[in-house]
Amino acid sequence: MNKKFIILIIILAILFLWFIFNPIGKFGLHFFGLTVYSGIPYPYADLVVDSSSIFPQIRETKSHLISDEEFDKLIGIKVDAWPEYVILGTGYENKVEVSGNILTRGANPIIEILPTPEAIKLFNKLKSEGKKVKAIIHSSC
Repeated sequence: MNKKFIILIIILAILFLWFIFNPIGKFGLHFFGLTVYSGIPYPYADLVVDSSSIFPQIRETKSHLISDEEFDKLIGIKVDAWPEYVILGTGYENKVEVSGNILTRGANPIIEILPTPEAIKLFNKLKSEGKKVKAIIHSSC
């Protein structure tokens, strides 16, 4: 066999495996300091994710506080456009705090505050079920 053909097959196999473990529109591999979303690695970036989008946004600040203002920006001002769920990933060491006012907002949207690994798992599950989900995922502590 031609050496170039073998190299091409190896590259295609690696890409195939990469996207098996890192599917488009979902979280894939992740660990402290690295989050992969839609097959794209984001080192040390906190992500803001909407289940209706393939690409996340990078969070404006690397803060250990999710404020009322940031939450309001995440869900938007139109109540009929709110997601069904908001997931707040508080880091691998659970260091991110969430403003107390966010927790006392009322029934909608449903808010889940979880350590990042659990938040990622729940996001992928809810998205697979066709739910409208938005999330802030803290990639480190």
